[in-house]
Amino acid sequence: MPSASLWSAIELGGGLRLPNRIVMAPCTRNRCTSDLSPPPDAVEHYASRAEAGLLITEATMIAPEVQGYLDTPGLFLDSHEAAWSRVTTAVHERGGRIFVQLWHTGRVAHSYFSGQQPVGASDVLDRVPRRQAGVASLYNERPRMLSSTEVEGVIAQHRESALRARRAGFDGVEVHGANGYLIEQFLRSHTNRRTDDWGGDPERRARFGIEVVRACIDVFGAGRVGLRLSPAAYFGEMTWTPGDNEAYAALLSALADLPLAYVHTGIVEDCAYDYLGGTSTEFLRRHWSGCLIANGAYTPERAEQMLREGLCELVSFGKLFLANPDLPRRLRDGLALTPYSPALRLPPTYARSPYPGPEAPVFVR
Repeated sequence: MPSASLWSAIELGGGLRLPNRIVMAPCTRNRCTSDLSPPPDAVEHYASRAEAGLLITEATMIAPEVQGYLDTPGLFLDSHEAAWSRVTTAVHERGGRIFVQLWHTGRVAHSYFSGQQPVGASDVLDRVPRRQAGVASLYNERPRMLSSTEVEGVIAQHRESALRARRAGFDGVEVHGANGYLIEQFLRSHTNRRTDDWGGDPERRARFGIEVVRACIDVFGAGRVGLRLSPAAYFGEMTWTPGDNEAYAALLSALADLPLAYVHTGIVEDCAYDYLGGTSTEFLRRHWSGCLIANGAYTPERAEQMLREGLCELVSFGKLFLANPDLPRRLRDGLALTPYSPALRLPPTYARSPYPGPEAPVFVR
């Protein structure tokens, strides 16, 4: 890979030129209106960061039954489409580019929000309890295994949300295949114990992710669809098992034949794992020669070094961007950075989503 820097331009594909290599990582905000639309302040939140080479939105649900967290927005209703269009218009008016991250949580969904039993690649329970600030202490529920027909339906849901994203003015979509959600649940043998065409050997476990990406490319075209992956099994009680690396390798090999915009590392801190032979980004680089977005608590100095060494083509920042809306300007001008504070995560008092409440069914733990 040629040497690059944070300030060199890059052609992402599909006629999309990024003026710099700085990406705003998807950061869950837990802010939405009562119908799960992005709230009014989302317009300024994203537009104020438009100097980035690329903005990627918070994880955005493709259907109501996938909700697993407080106040997360969707892109499956006309009202969602209209609200997101106000965001994309504002970003474009300030010269920016923005992808929406499409999200199916799989077994991490919860009946507390939707009234429905979560679904997954198989009926494998995530036993880690989780706290939902402002809601309750929730235990994950045992998911119901998707039928083969339902798997096709979930692929169609991704396609429909991609169509809405295009109508809403997004420049592209990022498929969320990381952090223990549905695509990762299909990839790993710990959570995929199927014996049909969607499970078993590494190639069949990779098939679901390939088909979701293909469906989104059918909508947006070449160079306008990215994929986020977590080779390190670190989130949501994902367990690494021998053979998982082969599933990721099979997925990336198949994607090389598709006009994918990029692959994006999904991890909080990009540290080394013995079973990966290095960091998640290093693992992805060995198996993916296309555009790679590195992520994982990098300093700007480390980001520059990785670009120069060809370890990635773009670098995404999360906490730094939350604390510094003008991050590119500050980095370019050598200005001090505001440190991240957890207080930035506290949501304002928006109208809460309509939850089923205590009468909602509780499925087997």
